[in-house]
Amino acid sequence: MANIHDGHRERLRNKLRKYGFECLEEHEKLEYLLYPFIPRRDTNPIAHELVRTFGSFRQVVDADVDLLASVKGMTENAALFLHCLPDAFSAYLTSEKASDLSGTAQCAEYIIARIGRKKEEHMLVLYIDESSKLIHADDISSAKRRSVLIDRDRLVATAVKCRAKYVVIGHNHPGEDPSPSLADIDAANRIVQALGMVGIKLADSLIVSSTAYYSMMQQGDLVDPVNLNGSLTGFAENLLRRENDINRLKAYRRDLD
Repeated sequence: MANIHDGHRERLRNKLRKYGFECLEEHEKLEYLLYPFIPRRDTNPIAHELVRTFGSFRQVVDADVDLLASVKGMTENAALFLHCLPDAFSAYLTSEKASDLSGTAQCAEYIIARIGRKKEEHMLVLYIDESSKLIHADDISSAKRRSVLIDRDRLVATAVKCRAKYVVIGHNHPGEDPSPSLADIDAANRIVQALGMVGIKLADSLIVSSTAYYSMMQQGDLVDPVNLNGSLTGFAENLLRRENDINRLKAYRRDLD
């Protein structure tokens, strides 16, 4: 028996075929996406209610599952599907990008796709081989919105275990401003030194938002690792020199602020 909404659904499908998904109204996009998950009800009023409740298509798919499911007419399955859309899109964007992480732009694009839109702060650690291919990625999230801690010893141990040639670290700023803090610069340079002890290079430390990025390597915020060759006195002098370099960078950033 034909569903009473088949005619309306077919008209929307025809509009989609003719003009494409991006030309649909925000509520129409949601209405269409809900078809398979709410097959026997009119999804048009549900879609309107979702937009009214959350404000926009993006805010709908960024909403928590429980809040989506609480909207009249929604099902748990439909709520889970909408909530997973950003992660599905991220997986689509990154499925082939990891084959070339040879430059700052490529790494930034990959990191933005993975964590740029996250509401909480995440740190992504990329372990890269000598051919600029991704060996492994660690996504470290935080229970707090604006802070994430990284275990430096674990990072170095993982890099050695992976036989990585390079490491790139990236974290997101949920507030959309990718400018580094003094703590960001200090933490990155400590990782430079720790990796340098085992002959692995920190290729960059990137801060990303949903649309932009900041490269510490490009901006000259990263200092060279201490050279382990030579005498103990030379090592101590180099270590002190690096500490002074970092302090100068921090003072420069403080003056800019």
